[in-house]
Amino acid sequence: MATLTEISFYGRAVVKWSAVGIVLIALAPFVFRGGKALYLKLNPPPPAAPTVRYGKLPALKFPKNPGEGQPVYKLETISGALPQLGDQGKVYLVGINKSRLLELERMKARAGALGFTAEPIRESDHIYKFVHPRIPAQLIVNLISSGFIYSLDYLGDKIHFEPIILPTIEQAGIEARAFFSTLGALPEDLAKGVVKSEYLIATYSGEMKQSPSYSEANMVRVDLFRANMDELKFVTVGGETSPVNILFSGVADRPKRIVSAQYQYSMTLGNDFATYPLKTADLAWSELTQGLGYFTKYLPAVTVRRAYLAYFESNEPQSFIQPVFVFEGDNGFLGYVQAVDAKYINTP
Repeated sequence: MATLTEISFYGRAVVKWSAVGIVLIALAPFVFRGGKALYLKLNPPPPAAPTVRYGKLPALKFPKNPGEGQPVYKLETISGALPQLGDQGKVYLVGINKSRLLELERMKARAGALGFTAEPIRESDHIYKFVHPRIPAQLIVNLISSGFIYSLDYLGDKIHFEPIILPTIEQAGIEARAFFSTLGALPEDLAKGVVKSEYLIATYSGEMKQSPSYSEANMVRVDLFRANMDELKFVTVGGETSPVNILFSGVADRPKRIVSAQYQYSMTLGNDFATYPLKTADLAWSELTQGLGYFTKYLPAVTVRRAYLAYFESNEPQSFIQPVFVFEGDNGFLGYVQAVDAKYINTP
């Protein structure tokens, strides 16, 4: 028969090892998950094959390159080579308005907020023009893309050439967002994106040039850029300018204070995207140097310092938001090459 001492000894052992077992059981899921995460990090699974579910994509609408010739390119990245940027990327479907009658009513409401009270003039099946009843201004709207262009003929009014109450850079940014928000044209990514402003000098010939200071300026331009998507920035035709922009004068009277405004925004359909194979950065570089890409400004000789992927925002309506290779160089040079593999692009 076991003694009390033996019973006590074995009892404590049972309690001790039971506690150890409970701890091990509790820790097992964490150990398993940690081990699995480490294994996947060391042995990542191959990426899913590109879905390519939109079929062939349209070629991006790059305008004609500025300047008369092609730059001479030199590659000088930190590593001395081009980066590996992945073999596939996302392409997003852009929404279009299917009911033009409904969109026309929305545009009439926007026009009314700017003082356009008369019925619009039909320019084509989806382009309408509003004429202001009191000032020499017009508003041209696109019923398919919801884009619009507002313009004021300011050349005949000397008051616009005087910096009366020109807003500061900060004030102009606030006024720009308020203007587009009032029109229901400030989606979240524009509201959270970068704002760039610059002082300008307007001349009687209609020319606009940069102003060296606030005191000499009589106009201020504001450009609104979209926030990053998928950790990629958006690039535009102008590089430093956006297809969503506004130009203010120093006139206090609101109808005359806004000299021009442009809104061209590619609205994605929620999270509707497909994945497509991409060119290599080396192939994109070769295409750029052969004159098959687009650059925002002409320079006779360009030293490229960086290469990366971005999304392209056109000045014109587009059916898809697509990635581009961006080659960034000295003196503000930006070169773009369509990133999706040419096999999946409808060539013109």
